[in-house]
Amino acid sequence: MTDKTHLIVSGVARSGTTALAELLNAHPQIGVGIERYKFRYLRENTYDPGFFGRDRFFDFQSGDTNLRPAERPAWAPVYDAIAAKWDTARVIGDKVPDLTPVLEDFLDAQPGTRCLYILRNLKDVGLSWQARADKPRDKWPQGKNFAAACESWAEQTSQLQALFDTRPEIKDRFLLIDYDRMYAKETPIEAALRGFLGIDPAPPFSEMLKRHRAFMARRTDRKVPPEWVEAYKSVDQAVARGLRKEARIQTARWAAV
Repeated sequence: MTDKTHLIVSGVARSGTTALAELLNAHPQIGVGIERYKFRYLRENTYDPGFFGRDRFFDFQSGDTNLRPAERPAWAPVYDAIAAKWDTARVIGDKVPDLTPVLEDFLDAQPGTRCLYILRNLKDVGLSWQARADKPRDKWPQGKNFAAACESWAEQTSQLQALFDTRPEIKDRFLLIDYDRMYAKETPIEAALRGFLGIDPAPPFSEMLKRHRAFMARRTDRKVPPEWVEAYKSVDQAVARGLRKEARIQTARWAAV
């Protein structure tokens, strides 16, 4: 099969993009790279559609990413699995968080590419940034803490809404996903993803979704630490609420396809 849908998966960092990519890659008709070309997109502002050709996709060049399998062996099985199903895959793509500032240019350069954009609540994004910043051996910069997460989350949320306001036609290329609702049993996320991406039902895909749901069911709610309450309260979350409403509408629409 030569005609494939190209896909970009994005959202604010620590919003669940890696888990979403894992879910997608469980499907036999989908292959999604893990920040495969993030340096090309975010440093060079290069959005070549040829990146999703087979020869280039598996040619890991030094300016592509810091997650090359040669240096990060943990990701090698992901690319081995994508290579094995490439010929019959219907969807090939990449997941790169924090792509929002250049997303319009990216989609204009790749007019056939679709976008899955995941939305996660500010509190959990901020707590995740802070947890990474607090780990002394983590390469996550210490300055990317809860307060920095608030700034990034607010900025990217506004940028996404501005894109939809100025380019309403581009919304048809998006499926917004509400991370905080996607694993609820009443949310038809599996059907919505199948409808949006044009893929068939597949047991491995369904099983991975069940595993993710079980994991989410075990999570406990956490509070914003006192030292970050002011930063948290200073963020206007009205735009995000509107986007989450849009995500529910899109999910229902694509689930019905």
